[in-house]
Amino acid sequence: MGQRKSRSLNLMNWRLSYKLAIVLAIPLLAAVALGALRVSTQLDEARHFSSLSDQMEIIPALFDFSNAVVSPATAASLGLKADDITPEMVNESIAEVRNLAVAGDFDPRITENLTSLLEDGQALSSTIQGGSIPRDELKKRTVDFLIRCEATFRMLLDLTENTDVLTDGTNMLTAWNAQRTMLDQMTSLAVFATNPEAARLMALNALNIEESTLGLLQGTSLDTGQVAGMLANVAQKRSLITDFVPSLAAGEELRQAMVGAYVPYQETNAAASERMTATLDRLTSDARTAAIRDSIVVLAILAVALAVALLVARALSVPIRRLRDGALGAANHDLPAAIAAVKDGADVTTVELAPIDVHTDEEIGELARAVDSMNSEALRLAGEQAHLRQQVSTMLETLARRNKTLVEQQLSLIDSLEYEEKDPVRLQSLFALDHLAARMRRTGDSLLVLSGTRPRTRSAPAPLGDVLRGAVSQVENYQRVRIGNAPQGYLVGSAVADVVHLLAELVDNALRASPPNSTVTFEFSPAVGGGLLLEIADCGIGAAPEILNEINSRLAAGDSAEIHAPRQMGLFVVGRLAARNGISVRLRPTFDSETNAGITASIYFPASLLTDVQQSTPEAMTERPRRLRSPDQPARHADQAAARAQQTTQHQQVPPMPQQGMSPQAPSMPQHQSQAIPLQQEQFPTGPMGLGSPPRYDDNR
Repeated sequence: MGQRKSRSLNLMNWRLSYKLAIVLAIPLLAAVALGALRVSTQLDEARHFSSLSDQMEIIPALFDFSNAVVSPATAASLGLKADDITPEMVNESIAEVRNLAVAGDFDPRITENLTSLLEDGQALSSTIQGGSIPRDELKKRTVDFLIRCEATFRMLLDLTENTDVLTDGTNMLTAWNAQRTMLDQMTSLAVFATNPEAARLMALNALNIEESTLGLLQGTSLDTGQVAGMLANVAQKRSLITDFVPSLAAGEELRQAMVGAYVPYQETNAAASERMTATLDRLTSDARTAAIRDSIVVLAILAVALAVALLVARALSVPIRRLRDGALGAANHDLPAAIAAVKDGADVTTVELAPIDVHTDEEIGELARAVDSMNSEALRLAGEQAHLRQQVSTMLETLARRNKTLVEQQLSLIDSLEYEEKDPVRLQSLFALDHLAARMRRTGDSLLVLSGTRPRTRSAPAPLGDVLRGAVSQVENYQRVRIGNAPQGYLVGSAVADVVHLLAELVDNALRASPPNSTVTFEFSPAVGGGLLLEIADCGIGAAPEILNEINSRLAAGDSAEIHAPRQMGLFVVGRLAARNGISVRLRPTFDSETNAGITASIYFPASLLTDVQQSTPEAMTERPRRLRSPDQPARHADQAAARAQQTTQHQQVPPMPQQGMSPQAPSMPQHQSQAIPLQQEQFPTGPMGLGSPPRYDDNR
């Protein structure tokens, strides 16, 4: 589980769709993050400019508050009373400034400065209303108040970094400084009564400063025509002060000129405040518009990028998916089916594989063409291999038939020699040659099976006992074979040759894998479906369970099994013969002990291969089945059979010659009559004078 989890976390093991999703998601997420950051920055700027616009609204209120404080102070310095400024007006301006300070959410430092300025202005206004402050002290406190006002204005202007706002604020402060010189001008009028020359000098100096300051405003954004009028007012005041003669009419004319100059300054300051507020509102609107525009642009770009990315991803994933499906389909279905068709004899030129459904010219298309080429090459190699197998099969069949023809001629010659020979020693040698030739013929039949050729079959059925004898006659050491109770019945003619060959291979394997002094036994038992179960048991070296499983798998594979080693050719022949006739062959251990395990071959004959089989109905098993006979039991039965054979030989004057024509044919009498040779505990009889003569089953002669 942990290994599977670690493999799933490995980037190399991710599926292509996940990799493409990651490749597309990372730049898209980065673009979304950058776009969102840009829009957020513009919205922050819009909020900042909106807040500055709200904060700049306090500047006109501060101008009104400063005028409400300075005007009475100026009038008091001249010994006059400012009837147009009342304490209620001062309190209202203070309240307005405080409300705007709270609403503007200023920096604590600015809020503290505003609070101190309001307190100083209120204190100065209260002092002026009391009328108990000396003129010099009043001028000093008024100048300090104006300096504090200018410092507050500069702090408010420092909140913004916009050039237009800073320019308008600087021009506003310039006009503010020009307006401040009027305080010195008004103060100089009070000195005319005591020192006219000093007063004139003081007033002219203030007028020069005002004129030079107003000159800085010419041509600026605040110069809408009123600067020229303000300079004309300065010239008028200079003329009046230069020719000033203390009189009531001259003083009133100069006073009116002084008072008339306040209106343009107030208009200039109000215009500057409105321009700054309008500029901040415009910047707020521009920032919001830019945020909305950038949001739409970013979303549009992301939509286009996502669409293009999906198209590119689809252009990659669809061919790769088709390539994968086509390659897997060819590897798992199409190519094996085509190879199987070629193996079955189809011409390789007529067998075609569908090309992979990728027709592009890029790398994936080239890979698809390469896979198609590999499949075509594999099919061509399969055709060559099938042709080579066909040639090998033809060669094996040709060699087997030539060899079989020679063996048949040899058997005919041996039969003639046996019939004419009287010497027992030579007759025994002829018997050995006869048996060896029969085994050679079985080897030829095996070659025919390997080549895929079906031998000629008989049409008449054969008794089961004769089939067993025919199989035993084709093996070496046939004397060690013990046949148990064989039921009376017949095997269909079409399967006789194959069954004899199959049993001969199994018996030969059993004899070779068991000790020389041991026996191999046959046991029949009823099986399901009306069939028979034949078990060929030995007590040899046995086989490991994994080897038995592998052998049984190959026996069950039948015609589709492959020969992996020359020593397994016999098992391959058995599997092919069993599959050809619908017979089941399985191997299992004979005994459950490890010392003499042995192997038992279980052969199931279906009812379709049997006729007229007389057998008892099997009873239900009520206890643990008994083990097969131990190796010493067949020996006792062999001694009894040998004794019977010896008695039979003594009654014969001439020993029976083994006849080559022992081929069992269908009996001429009815099949239900007892014509079968009894096989109860039978051992092959010895020949004359102790010479063993093996029975030979010849189905082809």
